[in-house]
Amino acid sequence: MPMRSSNWAELLLPTIYNFYDIGRMLRPELRPQIFNIQTSTRNDERNVGYGGISPDAWDGYEASGVKGRVDFDKGYTATYTHNEYVVTFEVERKLIDDDQYGIVAGERARKLGISATQKMEIDAAGVFNNAFSASYPGADAKPLCSTTHPRNPNKSGNLVNAGTSALTKANVSLTRQAMMATEDDAGNILGMMPNALMVPPELEDTALEIVNSLQDPGSANNAINPQAGRFTVIPWHYLTDSNNWFMMDTVWMRESLKWYERTPLEITVQDQTATEAVYEAYMRYSYGWDDWRWVYGHNVS
Repeated sequence: MPMRSSNWAELLLPTIYNFYDIGRMLRPELRPQIFNIQTSTRNDERNVGYGGISPDAWDGYEASGVKGRVDFDKGYTATYTHNEYVVTFEVERKLIDDDQYGIVAGERARKLGISATQKMEIDAAGVFNNAFSASYPGADAKPLCSTTHPRNPNKSGNLVNAGTSALTKANVSLTRQAMMATEDDAGNILGMMPNALMVPPELEDTALEIVNSLQDPGSANNAINPQAGRFTVIPWHYLTDSNNWFMMDTVWMRESLKWYERTPLEITVQDQTATEAVYEAYMRYSYGWDDWRWVYGHNVS
């Protein structure tokens, strides 16, 4: 029997949500593995950075009985302002009357789920696609990967997490050394242990050869490959430059790379007539990074 209800659009919502979820599951997401995803109840989120402590503050008590006093320099404040994302789609009444199980509406909702996943993946990958662009600054007014990161608002000197080297075993080694020497604003070695390479699909095979070959892939003498087993290779469909690559410490990454979900996707009936219903899909979120030290990027020409 055809659906006979003045509220038929509302009755379809459970089917639409179900097929939306199916669409979401059809597209693998890297975003939840890369970002620290949190909820939010505010218009924006603000995370204040604090400087490092000199290890010398711990000395002296045994000899003098005077307790070391630590003082935290205020760092940069990362602000995450949530943006709204909205689309609408229509379902004709006659399609529902001819299809009792809501397959037509469900197929459109499935496509919506696929599209929502793609949108969020593209936004998430944009952090890396724009990592070298001054048009996408972080809290310190520098892009994610830069050769001129200031130490903090009150100290002079620059720190570096950007290069221009192609992906090779030798350059992986040099980048790893550079990351392991990363300092906080007080000049302390942070103890970074880079363990992942993020690459576009075009560089995945090269990266796998570098990190999985037990012998040096560039040597005819069966020399060992020191990079073997040190890194996980993370290819991402949505990286737009086929030459750029990134080394990451994923522990620090999860502390610094943030995604705030202010409003998970909602689907509501915007309008209904005797012949069609218009549905509105709405979501609101923000994303970015508190600190840049978890990554070293190469902008390869």
